[in-house]
Amino acid sequence: MKKITLNISLIIISFSLMSLIVRHDVADEKFIALGKEYPQICHLSDGEATLIRKNWVVTAAHPAVLLYQELENGKVPKVIIESKEYDVKKVILHPNFQMNETFIKNDIALIQIDGNITNIPFAKLYDKQNEKGQNITIVGRGDFGTGLTGPQKWDKITRAATNKIDETKNEWIIFNFDSPDSEFTTILEGVSGPGDSGGPAFIDFKDVRYIVGVSSHQLDNGKEGVYGVTEYYTRISFYKKWIEKHIQ
Repeated sequence: MKKITLNISLIIISFSLMSLIVRHDVADEKFIALGKEYPQICHLSDGEATLIRKNWVVTAAHPAVLLYQELENGKVPKVIIESKEYDVKKVILHPNFQMNETFIKNDIALIQIDGNITNIPFAKLYDKQNEKGQNITIVGRGDFGTGLTGPQKWDKITRAATNKIDETKNEWIIFNFDSPDSEFTTILEGVSGPGDSGGPAFIDFKDVRYIVGVSSHQLDNGKEGVYGVTEYYTRISFYKKWIEKHIQ
């Protein structure tokens, strides 16, 4: 997805996020292997999404806008799940979604696909307010790089990385990209890269997979995807009632 970089005072927000940006001191094969454990990931033409019902996926609003416009113009966009294409039947953008030169709000959308997925267990919606301090796994196949280089290339390989939620604030879950020498880093630390917009953050609890957030934007001070950047994922628990209203 084309990256939109906006200057806000001394802060730069990258709205279209990023296969993943990961630790430079861990073999890439480990991130690729972890990515294979998350079949709920869905690939859009301009981002990522997550299977949450047999015919519904959740994503961020800003990558879903293109799909919405294509449907409005009589085109039929696709969603790829486990290497199979499905026609998009409906796109529901949050009615209060806003994105301009200074901020982004209500960055969440739903996509209904034409067909039922019965061979993949869908992710459940996280509904608790205790996300802070939780370990998460993020998944995507956007641009790949390391915390030293930032995004470097797009190789169309799905990867997964880990992190820990540092803060929650209203509609957001927030976490930093900690360097390997930080006491807060995780073994497979990473953040999203260009092309991962709408991609999931998962928590597995008692053999149940929950989606806790979708990739929205990054505060990077002009150095996208390097150690020290801060990720903002749209908080699923904040929007759970809105989601359920539309998919039931």
